[in-house]
Amino acid sequence: MKRGYQMKRIGAACVLTLGLVGCTTPKEMESVETVQVEEVKEVKSIDESPLPRQDVIGTTITDVPAGTERISDAVVAQITIQYEDGSTGHLSKDMILTETMIGGIGLVAMTVPDRENPFGVFIYDREGEWGQRGMQRFGMPQSSTAVAHGLDFPVKEMNVIHSDYSGADWPVMLWTLYDEKRLISIISTDDFSEVEGEMSDQPKRYVLDQSYGNGLYYLSQGRLIIVTGNISEEELLTLADSLPKPSSVSFPFVDSK
Repeated sequence: MKRGYQMKRIGAACVLTLGLVGCTTPKEMESVETVQVEEVKEVKSIDESPLPRQDVIGTTITDVPAGTERISDAVVAQITIQYEDGSTGHLSKDMILTETMIGGIGLVAMTVPDRENPFGVFIYDREGEWGQRGMQRFGMPQSSTAVAHGLDFPVKEMNVIHSDYSGADWPVMLWTLYDEKRLISIISTDDFSEVEGEMSDQPKRYVLDQSYGNGLYYLSQGRLIIVTGNISEEELLTLADSLPKPSSVSFPFVDSK
């Protein structure tokens, strides 16, 4: 599908107060084609130990530098963090847990040098150049807010954040499931650039070759579904196979009734 409207992006330099033709070539599960990407030795678990023990009061976001092909480069280049003591800091690729690019949509999930909200999920779209469309910033809740998701995954209850960008003229929904060690993002949209595969009620899963974390996508009921996280490929495939149909009112969770 091709996009048919004018998108609004986070532009120029802004300060938020806190509370490629670069798509990675996919490989169909039945094929063995790969592309050359930065080698990943292991899937990284969340590690909060190096994060600073001071509060962030704001984040300056500039435009993504022209010609940027990877969103891992974009998020590091465009974000400056402002601390309560007047100093500033930057994000680092060493903090990235997962990077996914497919269908003109990009997502980076990472730890962030912020005591109160040490995790960040940054979502991008691409029409010519990458532009950041939103972010999720969060930390581990003081008391348990984990919910039963009903999916086929070893951890049966996880914290969940949901973002709906349709109000910004971008029909994309993003769910992030997380705990102390794992962070999994699920994207659903009916607006995306051309990708390999055909729409089907019994869709094929296409595993992406990623520099960070593991990711896959599939096409079903007119929608592109992307699943990515710092979990093993086997766990990712099993979880994706247990997702309900995109048209389900409970998507991406399984209704226990």
